[in-house]
Amino acid sequence: MIEGTNILIVDDNNDITCILSDFFLLNDCNVYTAQTGKKAIELIGKENIDVAILDVKLPDINGIALLDTIRIENQTVAIIMMSGYNDHNTIIEAMKKGASDFLLKPFELDKLILVMLRTLRERSLLIENEHIYKSLEDKKKIELLNRELQGKIKELTTTYNISNRFNSLNIYDDIYEKMLDIIFDVLDVKLCRFYFFDNYSKEPVLYKEKKRNNGVAVDSSTFLSEEFLQHLHTPKKYLIRDNQLFLPITIKDEHIGFVLVEKKRNGLEISNHYRDSDVFFLKLIGEKASTQIENRILYESLFDNVFQTLTSLIEAINKRDTYTESHCKRVTATSLLLAEKMSLAGYERDVIKFVGPVHDLGKIGIPDSILLKSGGLTEEEYQIMKSHSIFGEEILSRFVILARESKVIRSHHERYDGKGYPDALSKEDIPVCSRVIAVCDTFDAMTTNRPYRNAMKRQDALNEIERCANGQFDPSMAECFIAMMENDTDD
Repeated sequence: MIEGTNILIVDDNNDITCILSDFFLLNDCNVYTAQTGKKAIELIGKENIDVAILDVKLPDINGIALLDTIRIENQTVAIIMMSGYNDHNTIIEAMKKGASDFLLKPFELDKLILVMLRTLRERSLLIENEHIYKSLEDKKKIELLNRELQGKIKELTTTYNISNRFNSLNIYDDIYEKMLDIIFDVLDVKLCRFYFFDNYSKEPVLYKEKKRNNGVAVDSSTFLSEEFLQHLHTPKKYLIRDNQLFLPITIKDEHIGFVLVEKKRNGLEISNHYRDSDVFFLKLIGEKASTQIENRILYESLFDNVFQTLTSLIEAINKRDTYTESHCKRVTATSLLLAEKMSLAGYERDVIKFVGPVHDLGKIGIPDSILLKSGGLTEEEYQIMKSHSIFGEEILSRFVILARESKVIRSHHERYDGKGYPDALSKEDIPVCSRVIAVCDTFDAMTTNRPYRNAMKRQDALNEIERCANGQFDPSMAECFIAMMENDTDD
């Protein structure tokens, strides 16, 4: 596949140079290395280099500048840039200047083969282009090559767009649905489906589908035929049958499911042939989806572990103060209802669902003499009690994946008029989830008996919420909350 390729690796990190050298040597490539731009230029002048892999940051020259120099020295050298920093401006500049691809460290070596194959395909066009322009004997061939180069530009643009669409997914997006959307748009197919493979029943289970008009019924036995299973273990790892293309989705060498695409009808006949680019793009989409699915599995596992840790802390608070447990449950339920009434996005509702039960997490840092005091607090004690929102943020922010949630806890005692604590934020500077919890938290506190005071009547509490709208509370949320509670017949 890439055997015999002359590869130049330019990086001042000896570990990366050694790893890449060993990888390409195992694939029967000829490897040259350089740790400076000057050495790289010397090797380009002396050796017949096919592909140069350049680091953006070098000790004597910027990698983009080195790319320009190599382009002047030898137009046929294909160049792959790599960097440890995800700088979109650098990526765009490199691609504009003729880089074939851009890799972000750390990258998986088995994915590098796909990049090399694509790069060598492009280089063959560059060599052909140079040969034709030097001879100037065949104008038709020049025109054909120009069309191929335009196709290559389109291919590179599509590749970048695929990567960008996957990279823009957030943790709450449905990866399988987005994968089908991307396949549908890029391949312009008639039907696209994703099947989970049930290891117990040995049957494919349809999970997602996207189609134009009426897609044909698919015989599920196709998946389980000997022909299909054998193709999973060939270098191709896909199967084309009639106008349908099957591709397994794999995580750590385990097939978790399959993608089926069906081509559109061309006039009255069905085209039975998929272009190489169709297969290439489908494989790329499958690869990107697999990475996203694996990351999601790891994230959810980590999230579960974090939540278990926080649950243990909450249980410790509940043993000290039983009011906190029931209070947090009620505030969470009411906050979710208000979020729904306010038509907040699914992401905000998920944040409230998580933060609500732990919004008073910081009380674990408040001394019992203050937390459990039966009478009113002194000014000094009140200042200590107010610090619970900061303690809660400090605990939650230790988990990187909960950075946004920690800000919600910190700000749930801020006021809309800027007179709250701990940061005196105002209006939209206060996270929307914090503003929701603030209304529900205050209402629950007012309508609950405490050792040092009796609960306020429900209507009196609602009147107080109305009075404090635009001061303590976001006016739109206060108005929605009052309407919601007045329509609730349960007392």
